Amino acid sequence: MLSDFLADESGGGPDAAAGSSPAQADLFVVMETVHDWPIKDDVSTMEFPIFSLSKKPDTQIRTYSRAGKTVRVIPSALGAATLFDKDLLIYCISHIVKAADAGMKVGRRLKLSSHPFLVSTKRSTGGTAYEGIVDMCRRLKGTTIETNVKTNEQERIEGFGLIEDYKVTQYTKNGKGALELEVTLSDWLYRAAIASDILTLHPGYFSLGQALERRLYELGRKHCGQQAWFCISLPLLQEKAGSVQEARYFKQEIKGILKVNRLPDFKLYLDTSTKPNQLVYVTRDSRKLMLEATQKGRIDWLAGLLQQRLA
Repeated sequence: MLSDFLADESGGGPDAAAGSSPAQADLFVVMETVHDWPIKDDVSTMEFPIFSLSKKPDTQIRTYSRAGKTVRVIPSALGAATLFDKDLLIYCISHIVKAADAGMKVGRRLKLSSHPFLVSTKRSTGGTAYEGIVDMCRRLKGTTIETNVKTNEQERIEGFGLIEDYKVTQYTKNGKGALELEVTLSDWLYRAAIASDILTLHPGYFSLGQALERRLYELGRKHCGQQAWFCISLPLLQEKAGSVQEARYFKQEIKGILKVNRLPDFKLYLDTSTKPNQLVYVTRDSRKLMLEATQKGRIDWLAGLLQQRLA
């Protein structure tokens, strides 16, 4: 599965901890809390560009290859799961982790109410939002992730989904939306959650309105770690982000995001002194930033980035 596929490169997330698996429940009922839950994301889907950035149905098969490993994202006729569809997975994973940490029985089949999910993830609670949850499940169920795995010098192909199944258990008055539903996570995603192969996201993640903003935050959270800054070339960034637009339009979109610069935890800068240009993630902890820049002799470089921002 994807978590195993990535294991030798990621080594698990910083939240990873040894321990026995939590007790299993046939149906894990998510408590109807809105605010009191830490946001958790699995490392595998933060590393690979699994989710589409497009606002329109994306039926294009996308391939991502690195170090002899290949991930293919094969959508259904309804389109690939989007980065905003991922909110449902994050919501489920977060509640599984919270309950497991509290010693409660958990399982990969979850029962949840739609309203707390919508409010918690900063979504509209209007009537069509409940129909949108059903569409979200359709795309998550229909998107296939395919990997190549080598065992004893033999390569085999494995394919799996993001959720195994879903069932609406309580409908809106028009019979089209979901007030309550059951969702079964794919085994690999559930195992990532209970193995703590996860990272904690800033609560402001759900306030990011652009898909690329969210993807940039994921990549920064995954790769910056405890560093004061992290640099990545624009071509590699575009590949990791999963953007399929022309490079010049991707750069233009990045510049638009830099003008607002509202990512939690990081400020973003474009370093034009390198070829190709690179995006620089800089911690919002100014004390930590200055200390590390001083220790590494990068004060002048950092000052140059700040001047570019002011220009």
